[in-house]
Amino acid sequence: MTDPADVALALIAVLVLGGALTWALPSLLRPVLWLVANGLYRFTVYHRSRVPAQGGVLVIPNHVSYVDWLVLWVACPRPVTFVLWGRYYRNPILRFFLSWARRNTVRVADRTTHPHAVNSSLKQIAAALDAGRVVVMFPEGALTRTGNMLPFGRGIERILKLTTTDVTVVPTCTIGLWNGFFSHGAGRVLWKWPKAFRPRVSVLFGEAIKVPAPPEGKGEKENNPSPTPPLSGEGLKTEEGSAPPSFLGKGGGGVGSSFLPPHAADIRLAVQEATAELSILESDHLLLVHRRFVRVASKLRRLFRPAIVDYSGGSARTLTWAKVLVGVLCVTRFLRSRVGEAQNVGIWLPTGLGSALANISVAFLGKTSVNLNYTAGTAAVRSAVKQAGVRVVITAKKFTARMPLDLPDDVQLIYLEDALESVTKWQRISAFLLVLLLPGWAIDYFLLGLSKHRPDDVLTIVFSSGSTGEPKGVVLTHRNITANTDASRHTLEVVPGETLFGILPFFHSFGYTVCMWLPMTVPCTAVYFPDPRQAKEVGDIARTYRATVMAATATFLRFYIRRCGPDDFRTLRLIICGAEKLPVKLQDEFRAKFGVLPLEGYGCTELSPVVSCNMPDVNIGGLLQQRNYRGTVGQPIFGVCTKAFDPNTMEPLPIGAEGVLCSKGPNVMAGYLKQPEKTALVVRGGWYNTGDAGLIEPEGFIRITGRLSRFAKIAGEMIPLERLDDEMHDALATGGDRVLAVAAVPDEKRGERLVVLYLPEIETKLGDLLTALPKRGIPNLWVPDRRDCYPVDAMPVLGTGKLDLKKLGDLAKHLASGA
Repeated sequence: MTDPADVALALIAVLVLGGALTWALPSLLRPVLWLVANGLYRFTVYHRSRVPAQGGVLVIPNHVSYVDWLVLWVACPRPVTFVLWGRYYRNPILRFFLSWARRNTVRVADRTTHPHAVNSSLKQIAAALDAGRVVVMFPEGALTRTGNMLPFGRGIERILKLTTTDVTVVPTCTIGLWNGFFSHGAGRVLWKWPKAFRPRVSVLFGEAIKVPAPPEGKGEKENNPSPTPPLSGEGLKTEEGSAPPSFLGKGGGGVGSSFLPPHAADIRLAVQEATAELSILESDHLLLVHRRFVRVASKLRRLFRPAIVDYSGGSARTLTWAKVLVGVLCVTRFLRSRVGEAQNVGIWLPTGLGSALANISVAFLGKTSVNLNYTAGTAAVRSAVKQAGVRVVITAKKFTARMPLDLPDDVQLIYLEDALESVTKWQRISAFLLVLLLPGWAIDYFLLGLSKHRPDDVLTIVFSSGSTGEPKGVVLTHRNITANTDASRHTLEVVPGETLFGILPFFHSFGYTVCMWLPMTVPCTAVYFPDPRQAKEVGDIARTYRATVMAATATFLRFYIRRCGPDDFRTLRLIICGAEKLPVKLQDEFRAKFGVLPLEGYGCTELSPVVSCNMPDVNIGGLLQQRNYRGTVGQPIFGVCTKAFDPNTMEPLPIGAEGVLCSKGPNVMAGYLKQPEKTALVVRGGWYNTGDAGLIEPEGFIRITGRLSRFAKIAGEMIPLERLDDEMHDALATGGDRVLAVAAVPDEKRGERLVVLYLPEIETKLGDLLTALPKRGIPNLWVPDRRDCYPVDAMPVLGTGKLDLKKLGDLAKHLASGA
């Protein structure tokens, strides 16, 4: 029979052991999680020192996967407390695990069922900060379904009002978890194969924001919290109507008559800046675009699938991935001896297979491609050739017959026809066998030796359109193009198997990056047609090949509405427009006819070029994540941060304040070709000054309000020409068609005066238009004089349809002078 004393001792032992485990498990949790995290990922953590060694710290990260907390737990140099939604406790497995971590979590109840419990949770978070703990909070409130950050909740501001001590806010970001096993990218969570064993994950702690404690009695009332401030830009105004000073880099809040913590949207912007900083650091580890092309084109399962459909020769020609890669290898071999020591190689070819082969071959040789603008005129082409020191130009005999090339005698022309004729049958067979038998990494490393190419090597020089003066050579590196291609693929959600319709020329930075390198690295089928103005042909090709993605301009969309059939663009899931403003009315007209809504994007040649774009909204299970905001140019693509700065002091402005837009990220150009002074004027501290006036909406969308160079100064007052231009078109109800343009010319009495160039079709409406402007709220000083309005046969535009500001100014001066 069992001795009762033994039973008692056994029970005591179980209780003691249970108590010991209960006490020890939370202490063991951190090393156990460290082992788990390092078993799953390879970690790189930047700027741990930005997390203060003591005091309350509020860490604000982006939220892309279900293991963000695990990564941050390992990355943070101090023990952390996590803010978790109460719904996680409903899962029995998570509830068991979270019981171990109860010392390190604050539970936030569902605000719809327990509204008062939310206030209690906010007080717990504030108390943890006052106790000097590190609190990690995900203010988005939900996982992103798109990879882009969601708007931040205003709970951050309420927490900072409840604290009684100084708090440090540390914006933080992670890269490497999106598209992974635990994220919504590239398929359902947990229902996809991991893409790599122990993938690389990086964490960066951003610049700390010091937030002083609220003055006594100025914080949020415990039992009567202040109402949530509005999310619009007006929510940033003080009672006097002036915007509060930016907290970024200076500390937030302030101790005036009322405590004003950092705006949640401003903190979101700080997280985005941290993401840009991390993307720059991580771009050292990117697989460069030409190397990625080799890897994807040589995949055995892809060799005989269509890669390029080319219409540059007048009829369709389809090449598989095997043929494209073999063609590039043969052209590279042909060019190697003929290009010689020349570093910058010109390319004079239309959008199509030949241009793609030439550009990729030049990249394989470690040279720099200079795609010459065949719509710009002889002077601009000669200027580009001279500035870049081009001594070799790759072209085609058929193309030069249509578009003659007038260059100095010392520039050598290399014809693609000669390259193809020089390749023997044995060379083709041997190249094909290499592609068939060797893996991509072997072709990359041993056959081509591409591993010696570095991220900061120059890949291309793109000459700006010259819309405001002589074309400038924009130097773009492998880092710039690779990072922008990656971010564009991430944001545009282009996946293998899609068909990208490329109609923009490769001398245009968007055509070069998105229409050429993007499909060659995703990979997806690229359909090339060289003339986007041939609307009927564009529509027929889009319908025939069931295109899914296309880039265009507002000018081209007007052609397509008039001449294309209603079913021509039905298969498009995404059409992005840039280079000029996309009117809302034009968007609606296009959708009404073709069933797809064109979305506006934004970019600059100096930014490689994509900065932002709108995307279709995502609605999953009733959860709407907004990605399209009419009247804006969208949210920045991943890894890019755009902020508004004061144009006079270049101090950062708060959310909703209008200023000059500047962008930061790995896509910022290396500089202007041989013009370090001009480069220094526009690139400071990693920020590129776009010269565009605009603001950042609280949800992160960029709103362009004008071009700083498009202002007239009359009698000391600045007049935005772009806004006046828009108002006049709205009053005429032109449906988005450009029928006039406003320019400024010198005036002896008032400094400058306004000049309007207009098409003859609005001659009879012009007087009524000028009379109607004051009734629309336009100041009298802004209204042009009828005597300064001149008819023109056509508006001066560039090949992309964008207004040619240089020609506009020259023509306005010529007409105003009476010459």
